[in-house]
Amino acid sequence: MRPIRRLRIGLSAACIAMAVSQAAAGDLGRITAFLDGDPIVWHTITMQQGGRTVATASVTQGARLTEVYVQGHPEPAFGTAKLFTLEARYVGPYAAGVLPLSVDIMYMPDGMGGPFWTSRGATRAPSLDIVALDVWGNFGRLEAVFEGELCLRRIISSATDPATCRTVSGLIETEIFAE
Repeated sequence: MRPIRRLRIGLSAACIAMAVSQAAAGDLGRITAFLDGDPIVWHTITMQQGGRTVATASVTQGARLTEVYVQGHPEPAFGTAKLFTLEARYVGPYAAGVLPLSVDIMYMPDGMGGPFWTSRGATRAPSLDIVALDVWGNFGRLEAVFEGELCLRRIISSATDPATCRTVSGLIETEIFAE
């Protein structure tokens, strides 16, 4: 895979070893945010699934679409409650300064049973500003800031309630897997 963005000149073996060792350890990075002004930290992780290692922070770059996916867990381990996800899509290969085609943010305090707090249907669209996105082969690093409005959906298939919303803003600092 070609480099997506290099803010740092040169890549030493130490950088690659650090990305690999952090991925193997299970803890990739952090999402530090404020949800209605209350500080919350989520962890991006790796885990074993179907005999392979998968990451909750990744970038997939294609000729027509680039997708950035970050899922945070309340502890540096897999869980099903208090999950935070952010997905961004870009037309074509990612380039610095290009606005995303779409950004979706979701918070699931009680897991997949609901309720859900989502940016879909909110009166204000979420934003994502990628500060740094560096990729070296199948590993990389993402630093980004985000903000948005999350509105209530009692169940995933229900309509978003634009009268019941919360604000969220934060910083993502994580190693990523690249495809």
